[in-house]
Amino acid sequence: MRILVVENDAAKASAIEAVISEELKSDEFQLNRAMTINDGVVKLARERFDLVIVDLVLPQTGGGQEVDATHQWCELIENALSGKTASWIVMSAHRDVVHEARGSFARHNVAVLDYDDSRTWRGNLAQKVRHHFRTKALDFVVVCALAKERRGFTQAPCTIGLSEVVHGLNCQRVAIGDLQGAIVVQPSPGMISAAVVASKALSAFRPRAIAMSGVCGGRAGETELGSLIVPDLSWNYQSGKFVDGTLKPDLLQVAIPPSVRAELCQLADDESSRALRQGLMHSELVNAPIEVKPMVSGSQVVADETVSVTIGAQGRKVAGVDMEVASVLFAGHDFFDGGGIYFAAKTVVDLANPHKDDRYHEYGCALSARFVVAALSRLLSRSI
Repeated sequence: MRILVVENDAAKASAIEAVISEELKSDEFQLNRAMTINDGVVKLARERFDLVIVDLVLPQTGGGQEVDATHQWCELIENALSGKTASWIVMSAHRDVVHEARGSFARHNVAVLDYDDSRTWRGNLAQKVRHHFRTKALDFVVVCALAKERRGFTQAPCTIGLSEVVHGLNCQRVAIGDLQGAIVVQPSPGMISAAVVASKALSAFRPRAIAMSGVCGGRAGETELGSLIVPDLSWNYQSGKFVDGTLKPDLLQVAIPPSVRAELCQLADDESSRALRQGLMHSELVNAPIEVKPMVSGSQVVADETVSVTIGAQGRKVAGVDMEVASVLFAGHDFFDGGGIYFAAKTVVDLANPHKDDRYHEYGCALSARFVVAALSRLLSRSI
């Protein structure tokens, strides 16, 4: 666990380090220190920390006058990616400042501890360190609408761990090399369930990345059976206003980050596509491509070719349609505030017409899982 202590009092910093050393083994944590607010902000911008322990009254810069840092720390927790993905403990000997600050930090679920001459603070800090070590942030979260989509990861190069319920979420731990994550299955398909689950998972696990895998329908003429769609743009195609029986769409769109799109485009070549399909059934799909194209979401299963015409009127390059992707991408965009890593990958298993069946579902779940594993490994190795 990577820990940052922002404290200008050497004796207090040493006492904090002693408590941490008593609770964690030497190979279980790496300690960094900053002595000013600005130094702490810079370190958080450049590096990722699992736990941040800060004082409330600190100099802004070296040699400067001490000031109340409540507003600056709360702003980091609220808006900065490094602040959102870390756990925080605030501890100060200035009781009047602590009293005023507790309400502000409580809104971010952050504890504010009193530092004094008694041993009470040591016990409180030790308890918090143990808790944060057990619940440290994950590297990634994957959302699946269906249990069979999660089972696709048993055919991907990752290590499946224990199943557990975390904050009411149906989770299964998974590792991709040294990267630790969780795969969360929605209680039911659909955009609302996807939005709730993705938002709860981001808040609970504070990951660096969120992704979605699974299966989808495709638009005839824009894609083909067995294609893997990696949506660079998505929206709710059913959003808008009905006027005289016709939907006037309200295209509130969400895009994946440009840097993420560039990396995924490099993965989406013919060689990668064929490699991902090795060992899977349905050899007739071996030459189907990986396509970085728009995908839309709606609240209904589509088995009507006329719906494809409606979707095409909103975006002629739309390749896929499902019931969840837009919600997960919106949740990622909101949590990471335009930064971070969020994307989806779904396999086309039907062409959104009355001829739908399940014959490609297992194949599609495994293929999308393999791509998500490869993408997460690549993307997270390039981020802090």
